[in-house]
Amino acid sequence: MTQLAHRHYQPLDGSSGSVSSDSPFRSMIRALPFVATTVFLVICLYHIPTMASISKNPPTIGDQAKAAAALQNFSVTLFQAVGKQYGPTDNVFISPFSVAAVLSMVGVGARGNTALQLKKSMGLTNFEKENENSDTIIGSLIQSMKGDGNFTLEAANQLYVADKYQLVDDFQRNLKENYGAEGQRVDFAVDASRAKINQWVEEFTQQKIKDLLPEGSVNDLTRLVLVNAIYFKGNWMRKFDSSLTLIEPFYLGSKDNRKDVNMMHIDAEFRTGFIESLDARLLELPYVGRKLSMFIVLPNKMDGLPELEAKLHETSLDDSNVEMRSAKLHVSIPKFKLEADVKLKDILINMGMSDIFDEKSADFSGISGEKDLYVSNIFHKSFIDVNEEGSEAAAATGSTTRMKRSLHVVEDQLAEPFIADHPFLWLLRDNNTGTWIFLGRLVEPCFIRFGPEMTPDRHNDEL
Repeated sequence: MTQLAHRHYQPLDGSSGSVSSDSPFRSMIRALPFVATTVFLVICLYHIPTMASISKNPPTIGDQAKAAAALQNFSVTLFQAVGKQYGPTDNVFISPFSVAAVLSMVGVGARGNTALQLKKSMGLTNFEKENENSDTIIGSLIQSMKGDGNFTLEAANQLYVADKYQLVDDFQRNLKENYGAEGQRVDFAVDASRAKINQWVEEFTQQKIKDLLPEGSVNDLTRLVLVNAIYFKGNWMRKFDSSLTLIEPFYLGSKDNRKDVNMMHIDAEFRTGFIESLDARLLELPYVGRKLSMFIVLPNKMDGLPELEAKLHETSLDDSNVEMRSAKLHVSIPKFKLEADVKLKDILINMGMSDIFDEKSADFSGISGEKDLYVSNIFHKSFIDVNEEGSEAAAATGSTTRMKRSLHVVEDQLAEPFIADHPFLWLLRDNNTGTWIFLGRLVEPCFIRFGPEMTPDRHNDEL
């Protein structure tokens, strides 16, 4: 414990932000989901109002699209930073949308240099200068993640506050009206509060995200926990026929390094093209209703993924910059299932957000009226399951606060089969706003044996 004038600081137990020696990216193969969660744990330090005004003018889809575009650089930077934490042979999977949601909620109460660092690191400095109601727009973007009769898509924010801890009225109102985050009073001194938060996340994500907050992540010094969770489940517009799924080789960066995986096959019309600047092909796999799509960015070179990832900032993948055409072609992609558990503290510090984690520098006076809070850690878990029917995914993020590049399409390339048999990048996008909900790289899918009748010796010509 460090004594400072007018402040009492103590870090949360078990929240060092270090990454476990066991790889948190576990790759399996199976069926259907997407889920992501991010959590902010805020610890009490001590006890400046002034709050962003709450606009009554409802944001348009155009406003939301501008916010999504502003956050795209953040998504790429975050993905690259997480990737560097792990080796080039590791699968990586995050929900930049979920992380941005939690950081945006924390940003509502940030002041001074702390707020400037957050805005700059998230790429929102110019966006906020041009949009006085930026909180309203970003909040509406988060709350616009809704499914319809074609698919399930839900995003929710929750605010947990320590008993008797007073929050600035503007902060509570902003989170409730702009982000839909309802405050709940809890006693962080008892572990049942952590269990309660984890239970909400687990239920919201259909049991895909469990134990988001690890043991010891909250205690009697915890004053605030902000959580964003998102869950998606949808069917492909054009489903793969499971009887055509074969055990085939997936090349791990070279012809000499391969493993058997479950490869799905389909002949149908898809939007596809070639991204010259990334030396890669792009394929869109739409879900029923076409509001959401998975995009696969496949390097032309078997070992081209690291170079592609390094160039992501040079090429925007939105529709205004990427020219794609519809064509009937053969598509083959692996079934895969990924789970990720990432502690984001060190990653975000390296991205320029050092103040929020520093008990001496953090200024969240817009939350309590005093400079008595800092973020102890940010926990992010995500899950995705891709199979013949479609995808299911989830993510959760929580923070505890304590005291036009042109795409040149060559006609004959469109007729070429799209065979994703080596490492590639993939993302799940909301097509209305351009929001990147999930982003990952698949380097090594795992094999699931169907049964004794399905062996690695079975090839296409045996069907």
